[in-house]
Amino acid sequence: MIQSLLARPPETCPPSDRPGSIWWLWLPLAALLFLSLSSIVAGAWYNEVINQEGKGIELAQAVLLLLALGVALASLGPARRRAPRWVFGWVLLAAVCCLFVAGEELSWGQTLFHWATPEGWARINDQGETNLHNTSSWLDQKPRLVLGLAIGLGGLGFPLLALLRPAIRNIRLAPILPPLTGVPLAAIAVFVGVVWMIDGWRGGYSLFIRPSEVQEFFFYAYVLFYLVVLRRRLLALPPPGALT
Repeated sequence: MIQSLLARPPETCPPSDRPGSIWWLWLPLAALLFLSLSSIVAGAWYNEVINQEGKGIELAQAVLLLLALGVALASLGPARRRAPRWVFGWVLLAAVCCLFVAGEELSWGQTLFHWATPEGWARINDQGETNLHNTSSWLDQKPRLVLGLAIGLGGLGFPLLALLRPAIRNIRLAPILPPLTGVPLAAIAVFVGVVWMIDGWRGGYSLFIRPSEVQEFFFYAYVLFYLVVLRRRLLALPPPGALT
């Protein structure tokens, strides 16, 4: 059903928005299945290998963000040469955000190199790490909420709305609007969030150990996919002067 929804004519879902289904459907589903089954069937192994602080899923999150940063940086040239100036600003903002969040996920290198946190900083950081997001909810929960809403409403809701009203994709913001092929990743991220809320109400866990980390993994996977599609769109634009 999802594949039939996404197999749209070029005017609704252009070729730039349709990388192979392995990327937008099968790999996300495989990751979801792996994280769920290993949580349920091999909880001790999951806690040791996947859930361990600074290992497993946290390192995977950082890798996704660093890949997204690389894609954003590689998109700056095409954005500057082929798109309106504000698109360049959007891509630059995405690169800065990816760099900041990747740095925060790695505690700016402490996760990899294990240096000691300065005593003064450890007193204001609730996990004793050299990062900012553990010092204030304004640098942790609130940015996470913004990203979650952007993916839930924008990445999931907007593409489905555009199926009903294709003319929406002709507005000025069209170059940066979320792709229809991002719907599976956005839906998975929303689904994990629902599981997280239900687990919080009932206590314990059902499908995932630490579903908050699982959701962040899919958040960052969505960001990477979105930036890949955005770069493909920019490269599909005609070069300056091609239409003159």
